[in-house]
Amino acid sequence: MVEPVEVEYHPVSGIPPEYSEFLTKSEFEKDIPWLLENRDQEWLQANCKNFSEFFQDEKSAEVEEKLKDLVVSDGGKPKDGDIIKKLPGGKVKKKEKAEVTIERCVRNKRKCITTVRGLESFSIKLGDAAKVFGKKFACGSSVVKGPADKEQIDIQGDFQDDLVDLILEKYPEIKEKDVYFLEKDKKTPAC
Repeated sequence: MVEPVEVEYHPVSGIPPEYSEFLTKSEFEKDIPWLLENRDQEWLQANCKNFSEFFQDEKSAEVEEKLKDLVVSDGGKPKDGDIIKKLPGGKVKKKEKAEVTIERCVRNKRKCITTVRGLESFSIKLGDAAKVFGKKFACGSSVVKGPADKEQIDIQGDFQDDLVDLILEKYPEIKEKDVYFLEKDKKTPAC
């Protein structure tokens, strides 16, 4: 009977050491101390060909010198409420610019719907905001799914200009430069 093979995984990257050469340079630099402890110099030169500049000669003093210059970061933790998403392969997804867009749509030639997008990027609960808008303008206001499965607030009526003043007054974290009107796929500053 054949015993199952026990695979050793790197504690930081979570992959077998044989696959270290396929990591990005920044991820590989985090793996170096563990690799030096658990693998000999010949193994490193044979299995880490993409990063051979770290292990050119069998001089461990040279490798130690290069390790001194390496700084271990705080793990890429977000700062000040930043939302950072990692895509497959360790790539960082770019954060979208936080902005509020207000759009007026006309239906049946005289009925208007004012749509507000982007409030969630300022950590504002859309349900609470919809309730505030509905009470202020004495109309129907609801949270609906818009294009690309992003939620938005639909307000029954044409409140485009009054809405800007209310948003700036009610939510001080939103500045005038963050509010835009969307007319015929053209974005223009609200103020």
